[in-house]
Amino acid sequence: MGIEFLFIAAGIAILIVVLARRRLFERRLIDNKERLSGVKFKSTVPAELEAILKDAPRLKGDGQYAFQSVGCTSFTENFNSIAIAKRIHFIEPTDIEVLLIPEPGNFERKLGVAVTVDSKLLGYVPTKEAAEMHKYLLAHSTGVRANARIHIGSRPEYNAVALDFAKPLRLDSRRK
Repeated sequence: MGIEFLFIAAGIAILIVVLARRRLFERRLIDNKERLSGVKFKSTVPAELEAILKDAPRLKGDGQYAFQSVGCTSFTENFNSIAIAKRIHFIEPTDIEVLLIPEPGNFERKLGVAVTVDSKLLGYVPTKEAAEMHKYLLAHSTGVRANARIHIGSRPEYNAVALDFAKPLRLDSRRK
């Protein structure tokens, strides 16, 4: 009789902890979505959002750079300013760190995830990956850093950003 009572009490305690963590997870998801929903991206990240994202966590990558961002042609001026600021030549691809920010206020893509460098918008994560990533980003933070390879071409059509993240999505450990 004594051991069964102990197992039942442990099971109830575990259930309470799981339900409490789920509630906290849902609350954080709603709070981050509300915080970002009023922010409108144009070609740069707003200053109030940039202050929040200073210590964003990093996504773990697999080194393959398999995910090409979309919509890069629209942000030619941003590519040019980043090329000048970071001294990137259009001949060779360059490894940089990008910031991935969920954009729930985007009317064209409700699950849009913006790819930014130095608060300049360069494109968006492809729709298939963005659907998986959007909820993950809102749950963990308002944005995450990731490694990327930027290609700056001689013409706007050749500009591209290849993203490096592993599936399933995981954050890098902070201890090294």
